[in-house]
Amino acid sequence: MKNFVMFCKTYSGDIKRFELMLSSFNQHNIDNIDLVVSVPETELDLFKNFESDTVSVISDESYAGEHFTTEKLHGLSVGYCNQEICKLAFWESKIAKNYLCIDSDLFFIRDFHESDFMADADTPYTILVMDKDLAIEKHYHDFWLWRQQFIQKIYDAVDLNDRRLRTCHGMQVMNATVLESLKKDFMNKHKYDYADLIAIAPYEFTWYNAWFQKCGLVREMAVEPFFKTFHMRIEYIMSRLRGLTVDDYAYDYVGIILNGNWDRPIDKYEQPTWWMKKLYRFLKKQ
Repeated sequence: MKNFVMFCKTYSGDIKRFELMLSSFNQHNIDNIDLVVSVPETELDLFKNFESDTVSVISDESYAGEHFTTEKLHGLSVGYCNQEICKLAFWESKIAKNYLCIDSDLFFIRDFHESDFMADADTPYTILVMDKDLAIEKHYHDFWLWRQQFIQKIYDAVDLNDRRLRTCHGMQVMNATVLESLKKDFMNKHKYDYADLIAIAPYEFTWYNAWFQKCGLVREMAVEPFFKTFHMRIEYIMSRLRGLTVDDYAYDYVGIILNGNWDRPIDKYEQPTWWMKKLYRFLKKQ
């Protein structure tokens, strides 16, 4: 069993973005960290071509198939719900003690080390934030309120009394000890499967984060996100108008995520144009 790997649940519909992510992973993976790619069994042959010394491909069904749902939950597609289940169930493959979940729509922007994600061999850095800056954004506020209701449901379900409601949007390091406890000490007690968790609230990382804080089995080393996420296009536009470049983000982030669900998806962060830089310099003087 590996101590730490990266884990990417993907499928053929995201293969173009996956290739871009993988290219940046190979470029910046100077510690030769293993990446485990999980895909539907019917798509194994398509993704096996990406295997290398540090990249392996497995089927979703090999570790999570028995847990899959066949129904939409909260209006989300069956495929979307099952990819959440994969992230929660991957520890059952016994491949790794700790795994960083990454998505196909991210790209790495600087060299990274295992120490970026693990405080020591036994202690992962855990993203636990309240998202106050995002909560006040007008373009995000309604969704934030909707999301908070589900986060509260998860906290209530595990009997975690903490008004901070700390969690993350994704790209979390998941620890097998915590997840095993979630299953044995919570899910089995209530006769829940992973699909039952998603039926209560479709936020797999908050289920992990809430139980992480509840069980206390792993030392808390709370950090802010490893990756800069642009949830909506307006955030990306405003970032470029502020003159921020990839190098600026690389100062404190390992990578960038441009949400692949936008109506007009963007494959990479485009550097600010000359007029954006000029506008920023003008506003800076005001």
